[in-house]
Amino acid sequence: MIIKEFVELGQRIEKIWRDKNYSEAVFPDICSDALEEARLPEKISAFEVLRWALRSDTLPEQRDLSAKFGDPPITLYNSQRFHIDVYFWLEGTTTIHQHAFCGAFQVFHGSSIHSIYDFEIEESINCHTELGRIDFLNCELLKVNDIRKILPGRDFIHALFHLDQPSATIVIRTTRSPLHLPQFDYHKPFLAINPFFDEPNTIKKLQTISALMRINAPETESLICETLSNSDFQTAYLILSTVKKHLSSNRLNQIFGHTQEKFNSFMGIVQRRYGSFSDVLPRVFEQEEKIHAITRLRSYVHDNELRFFLALLMNIEGKNRIFQMVSARFPNSDPVEKILDWIESLANTKVLDITLNNALGMEDFSAIDLIALEILLRDLPSEEEGDLLKQYGLKPSEDTRKLLHDRKNKLRQLVILSPLISQ
Repeated sequence: MIIKEFVELGQRIEKIWRDKNYSEAVFPDICSDALEEARLPEKISAFEVLRWALRSDTLPEQRDLSAKFGDPPITLYNSQRFHIDVYFWLEGTTTIHQHAFCGAFQVFHGSSIHSIYDFEIEESINCHTELGRIDFLNCELLKVNDIRKILPGRDFIHALFHLDQPSATIVIRTTRSPLHLPQFDYHKPFLAINPFFDEPNTIKKLQTISALMRINAPETESLICETLSNSDFQTAYLILSTVKKHLSSNRLNQIFGHTQEKFNSFMGIVQRRYGSFSDVLPRVFEQEEKIHAITRLRSYVHDNELRFFLALLMNIEGKNRIFQMVSARFPNSDPVEKILDWIESLANTKVLDITLNNALGMEDFSAIDLIALEILLRDLPSEEEGDLLKQYGLKPSEDTRKLLHDRKNKLRQLVILSPLISQ
């Protein structure tokens, strides 16, 4: 039997929307109001939906059978023009995206970091690829019962990073809004690309390159170079992404410094072929490398507070915005003190990784590093540094100040801390 509360919600939305002649312009408001009135998270648990899916002999038509979005996505109600899903999430994702549909979503279980962006297009490569500037607008911490409207296209570019395992979201959405295709993903800081572009020739090239790299075939590098030399810009980016993913997964290459050297040689081919178009790509891959590095560190950490902190570093740029999110989660704590505690804990967390000493990724982290970090986080003037050194039991000698200066520079170079203290 279908969970009746979802059926009642769907029937109510269907009636109200039909009376509005199925206007997409009013659908997000209708969905938001209906979710607010239904208050489903107070009546049903997310786990009840999972039990229902297992026990039901016949499920409603499942709109995302291959689970491209959600782990798993479960459809609970179908109408001619919209449907209601519950998406479960076991891992956070940093994908910035827009939608080719409209509706509303509600946090059903867990919590999420919700970030909003804008994109100013500067160059349209083709209808699947655009260059421009991705601007971070604001962020918020969403908790159970929170509702947000989904607007189609560029009116709602966002990212949801789910903090808890599992998290679950109720989504009411139209089947499609044809005027708002393609449904772009955005790669900071400059690239918009259609992730649903299914051109068979391109897909097979990417699969072939991946296979050649995995078996380390003798002609792999020359074949990749040849393919890049004859590829369009969009395909070249996808090839570079495939190559980067493989090289980053090879730990020996990383130890001996081969990864970046090889990747730079492939990047050089694209830059020579496309000139100014390709100037955006090093920055895009630099950002992706930062996310990859923090994701890897996060995989070693099981403490919920530390995972929350690393999620902030993956999703938010700028220390004041990060302070804001820490205060939202821990309103009775000084955000700087909280962050200093977390960083010290990461430095003391040993990991089973031959390329890392600890979960912070910085060797010999000590009290002088905490002092340097507090100075950077609080923007303390040089005349107040001596007082802080004394609080930690250190004399503000010339040697100590020189060491402090050196440690500040080292902290600034640490990838994991760049969202907090980059200049």
